Amino acid sequence: MRSESEESPSFHAKVFPIALLDLAENFYVRRKLSKTALYSRCQISAAQVLREESNISGWQIREIFRSCKDIALPGTPLSVQLADYIPITAPGGMFGLASFTAKDIRQALEVMVDFSHTVMPAYRFERLSVGGQCHIILKPIMDFGEVQFFLDEAVCGYFLNLRHFAQFSDPPIQVHLSHAPLGEIAAYEDYFKAKHLFSQKTIKVIFEKHHLSQALYTHNKATFNEVYCNLKGTSNSISKLSISAKVKKNLQLRLADGLSTNICQIAEQMNISERTLARRLHNENSSFAEIKQQVSFDYAKLLLESTEYPICKISHICGYNSDSNFSRAFKTSTGQTPKQFRSRC
Repeated sequence: MRSESEESPSFHAKVFPIALLDLAENFYVRRKLSKTALYSRCQISAAQVLREESNISGWQIREIFRSCKDIALPGTPLSVQLADYIPITAPGGMFGLASFTAKDIRQALEVMVDFSHTVMPAYRFERLSVGGQCHIILKPIMDFGEVQFFLDEAVCGYFLNLRHFAQFSDPPIQVHLSHAPLGEIAAYEDYFKAKHLFSQKTIKVIFEKHHLSQALYTHNKATFNEVYCNLKGTSNSISKLSISAKVKKNLQLRLADGLSTNICQIAEQMNISERTLARRLHNENSSFAEIKQQVSFDYAKLLLESTEYPICKISHICGYNSDSNFSRAFKTSTGQTPKQFRSRC
């Protein structure tokens, strides 16, 4: 039986960057193996080989990672081995330029989260602030089977590439992964210069408060402004998001900054009336209350996982006046009380 991903048209659509083929080609050459075998196994067309096509499909990505796994050296995690064979600026283009010409880490992460879906549509990306830290959360929306964990590590590794463009001091960046280590943890940490935690509930990369203000060596204001404007004008930019997605994003940012999350403030921020906002959400089969509750509980989960805040404080941060109301609503939504959820983290 084929998996849900294989049945999905998006799994076969060529919407992923060709840079992943560059990676596999380099890996095969370094291992002194024929690239022809790679092309045959992954059904790479002549147009893709010649870069007349700039994209590959989800199915081809899965086969690329399978192929690399089969020829990898034993002992060292595959993500560490592959990291030596892909340019640190991949996937490049406007997205890459905007990321690495940003003013500082904070601005670079804003760009990467807002536009990562344009080059890696297999994930949803979110950015949340917790006690001064910046949490970059990765939520897989496609299933790559037995190579999913390798892909998770590779995508986290792209955010870690910022270490090449700024000076980071201790404590180091943290990486949380949902699977068990695929090699020695020391191998990950020595290569990526980041603390790696495995078997976690959430896939995320955590930057400390002092990391965010670090200037990028490659900052170029003119280049960044030009490229960023072009990015915002693409069909996949934030301006094209649904009303529900825009409301969710605004709520996340306001909640993380400790600001009011009432509908009146969100409507004002979006330059529309409350009535218009409610109507547009209704047209998308959604409501402000539903989105606000989802965002609040997502943030509550993050705080329960990542901090020692008492539940009463988390309840208040998430906009609840009563701890009992928060706990009751949280259990209705998740099947667990906040205390139970924290105990299983």
